[in-house]
Amino acid sequence: MRLVRIGIALATSIVFGNMMAEAVILDKILAVVNGEVLTLQDFEDHLALRRLFQPTAPEVDRQQALQRFVDQTLIRQEAVRTRIVEVTEAEIAQYIRAVEAQADGSARLAMLMQDRGTTRRQVQTWVRHQLIVRAFIDRRIRLFVRVSEEQIAQYYRQHQQAIGEAWSKAVGEQIRQLLVEQQVNARLDGLVDALRRKATLDFPP
Repeated sequence: MRLVRIGIALATSIVFGNMMAEAVILDKILAVVNGEVLTLQDFEDHLALRRLFQPTAPEVDRQQALQRFVDQTLIRQEAVRTRIVEVTEAEIAQYIRAVEAQADGSARLAMLMQDRGTTRRQVQTWVRHQLIVRAFIDRRIRLFVRVSEEQIAQYYRQHQQAIGEAWSKAVGEQIRQLLVEQQVNARLDGLVDALRRKATLDFPP
């Protein structure tokens, strides 16, 4: 993603004058997360790439999307700090190839890059960030979530009418996955809250 250079030397602006003003367009800063600047361009690129690479992700309004963008940044920073995950170039390439292999996938990615003025390297950086966050959640949270057979059976008894199917191993597995995701989300919310409390966050007007 694009980096914003803050604090251009006054002498430089005097020397280059209007030429410098025309050449440099400062992007709007949406948030500063522990010193990392998140710009409007970063956010818009994130939304566009998310729609392409994660089409089944639930849609949320822009304010919620921005908060999730900030939360992802906090999680990624924590993952980098703790060094418990590592993402390889091969994993990044595989993730991108999976999208390009879909119908019109390569064309849609190329069109997105052209429309957004995004480079291949910037797409790879975005993918790296997504994979780091996902791997961190898997290793820090999902790995330690356990769902008992009794919890599965209890959920089925309580929601049998809504489920509308007779008990089977397949139904039990679907319930298990649902309960795992509920626990993962609850623990993730707690982790994000803790990261927010100790973070330095700034949202310029």
